[in-house]
Amino acid sequence: METTDDREALVLLMRGFQISRAIRLAADLRIANRIEPDGGRDVHDLAAECSVQGEPLLRCLRALASFGIFRVGADGRVAHSPRSLLLRSDAEGSLHAAARFYTAPGAWRAWEALDEALVGRVPHEAAWGASRFEYLSRHPDEARRFDQYMAEVPDRHHEAIAEAYDFSGCRTAVDVGGGRGETVRRILVRYPATTAIVLDRADVIAAIPAALLLGGRIRPQAGDFFDQVPAGADLYLLVRVLHDCSDADCRRVLQCCRQAMAPGARLLIGEQILDPDPARGAPASYLIDLQMMAMFGSARERLQAEFQDLLGAAGFRFLRTVATASSIAIIEAEPA
Repeated sequence: METTDDREALVLLMRGFQISRAIRLAADLRIANRIEPDGGRDVHDLAAECSVQGEPLLRCLRALASFGIFRVGADGRVAHSPRSLLLRSDAEGSLHAAARFYTAPGAWRAWEALDEALVGRVPHEAAWGASRFEYLSRHPDEARRFDQYMAEVPDRHHEAIAEAYDFSGCRTAVDVGGGRGETVRRILVRYPATTAIVLDRADVIAAIPAALLLGGRIRPQAGDFFDQVPAGADLYLLVRVLHDCSDADCRRVLQCCRQAMAPGARLLIGEQILDPDPARGAPASYLIDLQMMAMFGSARERLQAEFQDLLGAAGFRFLRTVATASSIAIIEAEPA
């Protein structure tokens, strides 16, 4: 039977978009960075520093404080809570980039059109008249915000992948669709004899700071992984790439990797494996699944058996699944 707690909890879930948007406002203004970790600021001083009005900012921060994000006193003094500290861009495991990404304009309007997916259309395309990556190419500020989010993902899967798998036999790796190369960078720090190629769209590659290339051990390369992947490497990584794709596009990417691989090379897919029973799975995994539907229509998170079917259809032999300390598992395969 319905309880008062159930009713109140459901109402707050319905209003979750309001919380997300207020968090982004605070992140866009870098409020967390403007308050020392063990200090406090008058809200009107913060507002003046941000070139906004004090009273509206106070109202936003009070709302966030009611959910444990910042602390706001009756005198308008704002201090940190454990949650608001995570919004500092310099925090260990910072969620600053995530706070700005989740309700960025491209995603915000696509979610507004979510029902388009139920009749076979792509919500993002219905909202913007462009595919997700076309939109990002036309909005470079948001694209770079997306790159930053992918480098600082909340589940910290880059480090978890580097920790969970033995890369000692790998001389050269190709990070296919690797963004700023965060995964291979974590691997190369642990394995100094390894070098890597990061393959991604030209605008993504052009935005990688030289300081992130480990003195030349990472070589960025612009290209389209649906057409061609650099050949001859020992290891090919597809980390959070296939969930952006329909089954047909997954097969295209995998076949390109297969064509590039010599005998003995390995393919590692880094993806979340969806549990078909929501009572067992993590709620965030099903929200990511909906995010893929909103952005790309038929793209999605997948079950273990679905990954194995895709691999078989593209000419691979499934070897094993390696759990990591994050929500991402490593699926290892080799050319069949």
